[in-house]
Amino acid sequence: MAVLGQIILSSWVFMGLSLLMFAPLERLMPARQNRGRAPWSDWMYFWVNPTIGAWGALTFIALLGATIRALLPAWVLHWTAGRPVAWQLFLAVLLAELWGYWAHRLAHAIPWLWRFHRVHHSIEEMRWISAHRQHPIDVIWLIAGANLPAFALGVNLRPLAAFIVFERCYTVFLHANLDCSYGLADHFLASPRFHHWHHDAGEVGLNRNFAGIFSVLDWIFGTYHPPLFPPEKFGDAAPMARGYINQIFATPPPAPTLKQGRANAQSSGETSSS
Repeated sequence: MAVLGQIILSSWVFMGLSLLMFAPLERLMPARQNRGRAPWSDWMYFWVNPTIGAWGALTFIALLGATIRALLPAWVLHWTAGRPVAWQLFLAVLLAELWGYWAHRLAHAIPWLWRFHRVHHSIEEMRWISAHRQHPIDVIWLIAGANLPAFALGVNLRPLAAFIVFERCYTVFLHANLDCSYGLADHFLASPRFHHWHHDAGEVGLNRNFAGIFSVLDWIFGTYHPPLFPPEKFGDAAPMARGYINQIFATPPPAPTLKQGRANAQSSGETSSS
């Protein structure tokens, strides 16, 4: 129960920080003039997902993490048992980013997971609150995918909870209506412009730029698209139902494969250079 309390508290802290930091930033320096206000359904996701994600992800992680930990050999658990908190946090962040990348990539490649993840890719106008537009099952999958290794290895949860708050706030920053790039550092650290290409409505950004924080993972695994300029349009090519309930129960088309994404990106590049 103590862990549950920490996770729910961190969710509310995250929601408060999101509202206080990014709403004013978008008003001061918007990258684009969005059409009107965010739909009410995005506010539904904002209020519902942190609680559902906290309970659902915790339940899944607690059950599966304990099972995995019981099956792991002692030499694996030695990597965390009795080690300094700083080392445990470093290991947790490394595993969270690595596993989070692949959980995200699988959400694009596996049709059943895409059925839920596609809700997030229905975003047509990037806003800080757009980061919260996720199907509850997608929330559980991505949170569990990123944090299951740390739970299974018995990492100290207090510094991990602080990192989770930072990670989720950074995710909101990546979706904000801000045209921010780090230049050459985009090859290592994800920027808003880097992630905006992941939401590109065209074929260039299809199945690209999956990383949550360390964009070097996309470079290593061959899914990096350089954010030299911002994309022009966002959203899924196939129409998405409007409204919270409709999006939760919508039946999507099959997910585009990673192979198709790379081929389309290369074809688009050849067309633009000709």
